[in-house]
Amino acid sequence: MQRFRRCAVAVIATALVSAAAAAQEATTGAIQGRVVDAQSLAIPGATVVVTGLQGARTFVTDEQGNFLVAFVTPGTYDVRVELQGFRPSGVDDIAVALGERVSLDPITLRVGQLTEAVEVVASEPVVDMTNTSVGASLQSDFLSRLPTQRNVSDVVQLSPGVTDSGRVGSANVSISGASGLENQYVIDGVNVSNPGYGGIGSYSIVFGSLGQAVPFDFVDEVQVRAGGYEAEFGQATGGIVQAVTKSGTNSFRGSGFTYWQPDALVADFMQTTLPNATRGPEAVNTTDTFESDAGFEAGGPIWRNHMFFFGAVDRQWTRTSLIAPEGFPLRDLGPVDRERSAVAYSGKVTYQVNSVNRLDFSVFGDPSSGASGPQRRTALLRTDLAGFSEIDYGGHNQTLRYESVLTPSWLLSASVAHAGNSIEERPSVNEWSVTDSTFTPDRISGGIGFYEVGNDGRNLQLQAKTTYLWRAHEFRGGLLFEDIDYDNIIDRTGPSITLPDGTQTATGAQILVLPDPTLGRIYRVTRANITNVRQTQQQYFSFFLQDTWQVGQRLTIKPGLRYEQQELVGNLESFTWDGNWAPRLGVTYDPLGEGHWKVFGSWGRFFAKIPNDLAARALSADADYFDAALTRPIPDGVAAGTPSTETHFVTAGLSAADFDPDSRATYSDEWLAGTEYELWSGLNVGLTYQHRNFGRVLEDVGTLPMVAYFLEDVPGSDSVEYFITNPGPGTPVSGDLGVPIAFEEPIHDYDAVTLTASKRFGDRWALQSSYRWSRLEGTFEGFFRNDNGQSDPAITSLFDFPTNDPTYTTIGAPLEGFRGDIRYLGALGRGPLPLDRPHQLKVYGNRMFGDGLNVGLGLTSQSGTPLTAFAANPLYDSPGEIPETPRGAGIETIDGFRTRTPWTTTVALHADYAFTISGQQRLTLVGDIFNLLNTQEVVNYDYYTEANFGVPNPDFGRAIEFQQPLALRIGARYQW
Repeated sequence: MQRFRRCAVAVIATALVSAAAAAQEATTGAIQGRVVDAQSLAIPGATVVVTGLQGARTFVTDEQGNFLVAFVTPGTYDVRVELQGFRPSGVDDIAVALGERVSLDPITLRVGQLTEAVEVVASEPVVDMTNTSVGASLQSDFLSRLPTQRNVSDVVQLSPGVTDSGRVGSANVSISGASGLENQYVIDGVNVSNPGYGGIGSYSIVFGSLGQAVPFDFVDEVQVRAGGYEAEFGQATGGIVQAVTKSGTNSFRGSGFTYWQPDALVADFMQTTLPNATRGPEAVNTTDTFESDAGFEAGGPIWRNHMFFFGAVDRQWTRTSLIAPEGFPLRDLGPVDRERSAVAYSGKVTYQVNSVNRLDFSVFGDPSSGASGPQRRTALLRTDLAGFSEIDYGGHNQTLRYESVLTPSWLLSASVAHAGNSIEERPSVNEWSVTDSTFTPDRISGGIGFYEVGNDGRNLQLQAKTTYLWRAHEFRGGLLFEDIDYDNIIDRTGPSITLPDGTQTATGAQILVLPDPTLGRIYRVTRANITNVRQTQQQYFSFFLQDTWQVGQRLTIKPGLRYEQQELVGNLESFTWDGNWAPRLGVTYDPLGEGHWKVFGSWGRFFAKIPNDLAARALSADADYFDAALTRPIPDGVAAGTPSTETHFVTAGLSAADFDPDSRATYSDEWLAGTEYELWSGLNVGLTYQHRNFGRVLEDVGTLPMVAYFLEDVPGSDSVEYFITNPGPGTPVSGDLGVPIAFEEPIHDYDAVTLTASKRFGDRWALQSSYRWSRLEGTFEGFFRNDNGQSDPAITSLFDFPTNDPTYTTIGAPLEGFRGDIRYLGALGRGPLPLDRPHQLKVYGNRMFGDGLNVGLGLTSQSGTPLTAFAANPLYDSPGEIPETPRGAGIETIDGFRTRTPWTTTVALHADYAFTISGQQRLTLVGDIFNLLNTQEVVNYDYYTEANFGVPNPDFGRAIEFQQPLALRIGARYQW
């Protein structure tokens, strides 16, 4: 490991001195063009002046008349071209987006005098003729005119190909069919993806994603790449989400703002009725919500035309009033408030040394906390207030970036960045968590059970990139090294216990009380950990090479190659995945040669970056006891419990998981084809087809069939041990049960056809709209398993047992009462995956009127998700694990038999009115209405047939989640 780290740092250090960086950067953009005379001959030596809010930069055209303005802050620019003996010419209002290189039409200089008026003869292209990626670029000004939520993570769903990712949380979206833990998130060039699980910012298996709480007021642009991206981008089998914070300009400007959504302006929430609360959090209803924030932003010059600053702070408050279900002890409390607050901040200093050298230093973060109360919704399902807790969470991030135009053909960029995030929970009571299933509903008492004493991730990032222009080629390359530490200290409330084999646990225990016809009841420790300190490291290294080859005036070919290497070091084992070569190829063609229409296609391989959770394994055990004090273990072979079992002590992960020496990292392949056309000035329409499939999956497997753990004298069945490999038909299976049993290839196929229409703001209106037909089917969802809500990337329970196993039903069903069929986790059950939504329609746009009024519209309409009945895992005793039918076959719900949840449509409106006070001072009043029609369709049903193994679920088929109700938010902004 140390050798790996030293070599990677040495390579990066060399690159920082001698290499260079791409024109398409994570924080800037570029403008390129050509200057010609009236006969279209190149004009060398012409002076090109590019002017924006940070002043003017001057360049000179080369021998071919070309010029390149690299590393410009996203915004609007004017270009002026002058040469003695010619009339000046130029282009106005060039919009440069994040990571975009704007290629101007040739600028023609005509014979005349410099004193004559500037002739604006060229126009800004709207269709990017060299780009094969699909997604959306969302400017902050546009977002402020729409009915959207306020944080960066919220607005990503405006992009085509992006949808809700189910139980992983709204902040972690599904992009192009991937689960919500397969995206990469980059702000100001800092990778802020969670190192433990892969979500955005602070993330835990209890709370899901709790950050980033950065409002879009702080950013210039949010960019979503949903497919077709070049070799420069990696670490994701989903999408790439990038944002760049605002920079200062030559004008001192700023604003103060506040937004307020009180509970009085929110309609009534639909209430779930779940007598057993099997799914836990969904049984606790929301009665009211309150949201508000207040902040300011300011920026300006430190040294005019050279050095600028920007700073912003936003204090955020949320309050959610929760109520226990009818029939539960805490119902008499009435609504109980869960309060959280955050302080989002951003700061940047930009130093434009001269026209060819630039430095940026940026910081941003979102330290947050939750006051003592029901920070977990399940705290209100208990018999007392012992489930209350406090939490602290959030992150701090910093980056320093240097960019330089070494020569007109050679560009340099180098950066060092640090990302840090954490979650810490503090229980109010330190007692065992006890669930008594001898009552209906279950009675839960004692402490909260599992919690994280510390969840800390730190990522040091060193990066260098280069672009070299030679004739019709743009050669690009780059290096990236990440040194990651992820520490996860877990605990379970209550004192440690002694296991039946005499081992003392490191944590308390979670206890399930089961009825027994002879003993009355037994006490099952469903989880207790033998280790709880999980310190992990990761060293990640990658490089890429890419060429953009302009063949004539119409054809562009973009071959690229990316290499990735990753080493994980955990508390039990370490392993290195190398040899991850990811080729990419893109092609664009301009049929008319006019820059208004392109046909494009791409193929690429995308490797997943395995989060550190794979290395953060904790040894655990389950055991049954005769007494509540857990001093008298029930020996194996004694029939006890309901349903009756003779297996009473099961361990998991007592030794380090073995790594298959031939195992390789997870990857997906993508084919993409499309066309884009500028229908009229500024309005683009497009049509794309996208196909993705996993070519290989890295997962942990248990090599024994499920039923082997319930039979006597099967070697290895005393503990569930895991093997990290690429599961497939060749994966070995232990335990000879007399019939062929095997693992199967995971299946994940995504196909989508997308229509888009988008328009940058101009002529007083803008539009971002799309319709997508898609199909997501197979047997493997990805890093997050929605079936049971499992946040364990690369170690889900899907492959813990061989799936092509007939003994599950032929032996397990009659002998032990197994429900469902484990073969439905494999090819026999292939069908629509949980995130499959065949139809998605999005329309977001705004129109400004001459009297200071702006009106915005937001419409989202989409199909429901498929429904499949799931039984509990017989060995783990956990619900939602084993399908009872092929995927998507449907269930009997309280609303009748359904194969999908209902179609949902949400309409939102925005209006703001600006009063001019004096000069640049304005007061803008803002109003947003979300879910204008107050439609509250069912979003999900309880599809668990069992609450625990052998225990029917009384909540099966009931509605557990509805659309959010109508809400009105008001706000005000003072600008100067």
